[in-house]
Amino acid sequence: MIFLVDFPLGGLAKWLRFCGFDATLMRLAPDKPGSWPPPRPQTHILTRQVACQRLKRPDLLILAAPDPEGQLAEVMQRLRLSARHLKPLSRCSHCNDPLVSLSRDLVQGRVPEHVFLHHRRFYECPRCHRVYWPGSHIQGITGALRDQLEQLGDRGVAPRNNRP
Repeated sequence: MIFLVDFPLGGLAKWLRFCGFDATLMRLAPDKPGSWPPPRPQTHILTRQVACQRLKRPDLLILAAPDPEGQLAEVMQRLRLSARHLKPLSRCSHCNDPLVSLSRDLVQGRVPEHVFLHHRRFYECPRCHRVYWPGSHIQGITGALRDQLEQLGDRGVAPRNNRP
């Protein structure tokens, strides 16, 4: 599933990436519908701009929630997403590219020494070259996703770290 996210919803785009979704930020101008990409299967456009309603696009979701977590819950509920749709922490939260496994030998000097000494698995964004590892932040992110799923009544598979 692909999301084209209105630029002011950058926090939502980051959460969608945490979930493993392809989430690209773009500037949406309701007065310039010709600048919008054509509808594509499995692609959704997300915005809070009520003026976009007049475009009557089937791929458009106009969100009401003011905060990223509420927006994520709204997207998950409206699209009936569940844990089986998620691939948590498999994308760069900055660039949106899928992460690739990185040899531990290649991260020495690129991460803090205590991280290098205490972790064995590392991942890299092929575009921005940020290095990721399964640190304590994973529990916070996956816990927040688990809470979202429980609120939606999805008691199925709990999200887990699906990094490649």
